[in-house]
Amino acid sequence: MEKREDDLVVGGYRFATVADAETARMEEKKVENLEQKLDYRRPQNVLLVYNRAVENRVFLTPIGLSYLQKMQREMTKWGVPADKIQPVPLYGTFSNKTANSRTIRASVANRHPEYQGRFVTSLLINLILVFLVAGMVVIAWNSDTPNIVNYRQAVVNEYSEWEQELTERERELRNAERQLEADRLGTQ
Repeated sequence: MEKREDDLVVGGYRFATVADAETARMEEKKVENLEQKLDYRRPQNVLLVYNRAVENRVFLTPIGLSYLQKMQREMTKWGVPADKIQPVPLYGTFSNKTANSRTIRASVANRHPEYQGRFVTSLLINLILVFLVAGMVVIAWNSDTPNIVNYRQAVVNEYSEWEQELTERERELRNAERQLEADRLGTQ
């Protein structure tokens, strides 16, 4: 769906999106409704409606914000003290630059200087712990006693030794049997 220029213009303002223009149209209806029901000769009622509109963010577009300014002028005209009237809140920014980059870098670097020493200490302790863990793994890997790192190899080696021992005993037993058999045949 293509944006038409008519869809974006509301109350003399050209909005960037159709959604913003629709919000402004809804605010126009709210303004018309308030204008019909609000009696400016009763400034305390106007102040109450104004404060609720500000607190509940009823108006977000220039249409509603200009109506809030009108309410401020009317309240001042009817004797409401200026210190009781909140300023019209603006919820957006109007420039791309909030601070120069040097200020931003300085504020980030100086935000928590008390933690810099702790950070360095923590970093050194962590490096020491990493080296200690690596050393323990190397020692465990090269150790002769079975451990979690070399347990499988230790078990395989132990079974190999047992198998070799059994094979040797079997050979000795067979040799002894042959010797006995030869002695028995030779004595008969």
